[in-house]
Amino acid sequence: SQRNMDYSIFKALNFNMEGIQAALISYDVMCQWSVHMMERVIGSPYLKLPNDLELRLAIGLFHIHGHQDTCLARYSPSFIEGGRQIDGETIETLWAPLNEISRSTRGMSTSHRREVIDDHMNDSNWKKLVDMGEFPPIDSIPHRF
Repeated sequence: SQRNMDYSIFKALNFNMEGIQAALISYDVMCQWSVHMMERVIGSPYLKLPNDLELRLAIGLFHIHGHQDTCLARYSPSFIEGGRQIDGETIETLWAPLNEISRSTRGMSTSHRREVIDDHMNDSNWKKLVDMGEFPPIDSIPHRF
């Protein structure tokens, strides 16, 4: 069943989308999820697609090379307008530092473990928020050809 992904993706596609003409959706198993996607939307009172929104479906570059060759041509962000070179692994890279605390949380009670993990994730989010202004905008970086 694809209910959780359907709900998450279509709720996001209906939030604050005025003036947006196209949305690039990257999902590790897009080739499977998208097969009956529109049938699920039409058949559900909870899912809707904004009018005139073009969906561009992709599989991140990290995962696409483990798929069939037909997936590469159809879902590679390298071949999708606006897709560029995205690996689609942002969330996974944020989880990696949690491996460092796994040994210390192993023996904790469930509630204590959750508090420690929440603290580490909140610290990660705070550092990202504070560091947002550290890098120059992409438009100010000179292009080299």
